[in-house]
Amino acid sequence: MPFKSLKELDPSEGTVLLYSGNLSQQHLGKGDTILFPQPSADLNDPLTWPRWRKHFVFLSICLFSCLNNFSGTVLSDSFLTISEDLQVSVEDASGLLSWVVLTQGLANFVWVPTAIYLGKRPVFLVSCAIAFFGAIWAAASTSFGSLLGGCIFGAFGGGASEALGAAIINDIYFLHERGSKMSWYIIFIAFGSSLGPLCGGYLIEYKGWAWGKWLSAILLGVNLLLIFFFAPETRFRRSSNPSEGLDSIASSASPSEKGDSNKFEHLEVGNRSSAPNQTSIMPPRKTYSQSLNPWSGVASDSPYWSLMFRPLPLLVYPACLFATLAYSLALAPTVMVNTVSSTILIPPPYNFSIGAVGLINIPGMIGQGFGAVIGGICIDKWASYCARRNNGVFVPETRLFLFIVPTIIVFTGIVLFGFSVEQQMHWAVIFTAYGLMSVGLTGSASITMTYVCDCYFPVAAECLEMINGIKNVFAFGLVHGVVPWVTRMGYARAFGTLGGIFGGLMSFVLPLLVWGPQIRHHTSSKWRLVSWELE
Repeated sequence: MPFKSLKELDPSEGTVLLYSGNLSQQHLGKGDTILFPQPSADLNDPLTWPRWRKHFVFLSICLFSCLNNFSGTVLSDSFLTISEDLQVSVEDASGLLSWVVLTQGLANFVWVPTAIYLGKRPVFLVSCAIAFFGAIWAAASTSFGSLLGGCIFGAFGGGASEALGAAIINDIYFLHERGSKMSWYIIFIAFGSSLGPLCGGYLIEYKGWAWGKWLSAILLGVNLLLIFFFAPETRFRRSSNPSEGLDSIASSASPSEKGDSNKFEHLEVGNRSSAPNQTSIMPPRKTYSQSLNPWSGVASDSPYWSLMFRPLPLLVYPACLFATLAYSLALAPTVMVNTVSSTILIPPPYNFSIGAVGLINIPGMIGQGFGAVIGGICIDKWASYCARRNNGVFVPETRLFLFIVPTIIVFTGIVLFGFSVEQQMHWAVIFTAYGLMSVGLTGSASITMTYVCDCYFPVAAECLEMINGIKNVFAFGLVHGVVPWVTRMGYARAFGTLGGIFGGLMSFVLPLLVWGPQIRHHTSSKWRLVSWELE
């Protein structure tokens, strides 16, 4: 199949009319918010589901994301104990985190094409079952090799929750809801990474490291039942129509906007799906028992193996590349701290117990909560405000204006952490620094991933696959190398270097803020990177 431009799949290029009194479009209630994408007349369209049903689906998948990371990090505060019990080095024991992170990332490149080919429901059921049995395997292990094998096996299953969890948002929610829902998804992931060491530390201290995995298995088993009963298939074939009503929109533009002949050339009014056709015959609404069926057919016309490689060219889209860098560098310092926290806080002068080491995740969770507010509620409100001031037209780059807030906070936290550990300052300073750097794990990630979904809606799942896969590979490298890195350079220089890299690469947000619409228009219309039709 020949490559095509993104504009051939989505004429809007991310710029849509979000607020208008035009009654030809479906609106939110009786207000002026246009629903984007436009829901179809099909009663099985996930966009038409009741809100309670959408929330149950979303919560079930978010819990899977949370528990996957909980299981992956529950042993991270006990590397010293595990190294002594199973007679391996601390560096080898840290592989229980680094190899898990790598496997979760690489698993995206298997689960996402499988979900496109077979549907998301069977993928979530099988992957959660794998994570469940992987936790049981690890808990019953009596050797380090078996423990590592169980952790990696479970991580392969849990990897499905990364990109596909975010892709669910596009399936069931509208554009004006994406920012807040993405932040909820990200905070579930982040809280899982924090709750694992926090709960696991005390549990392992009193019951042994195996109980960290037994608890993970119990929680994943409950989550598997929730997915089976409350997470039906969300895959839905949505047709695309040419833009309508552009003349009326352009006539209402401000004089400066009218002066740009390309301003409304690629504007979509919100009708990604056909307006309800009263003469067409729609299938009846599925019953609850029918929605439990994990099989929904093979939706793709492409061979399965081609689905695994087709996302690779999308990485060169500027928004996708920047989101990958932003998420990778937001994740990097937090996983580095999780790797070295026990070696910092257990020896003198701090003399923390294994359980107390996990307390560093309390300020981490506070920072993650603050970042979620910035990357969710705040960017939705800000984008809405900017759209109303722009004659109702939503421009994705408005979400990036608040990106500077978590960037400054994270940079401060990274530098402060390295300096405070090097100088053996009070533990409260170390905890505060970790809380600051945790803001980016939710704030930066949520803003950039929502931006990608806005810019590249038809290929969002493939873009999220690349982002989540690569950021975990990047994190693996840092986790695997952090111990020799800080040993050779010292904490101040190592984290200072990381802070400089973070600040320098995050400055690439400025070209997107200034020239983002022009970049989107050029890349969407000129770059032929898409090798498939909409599913």
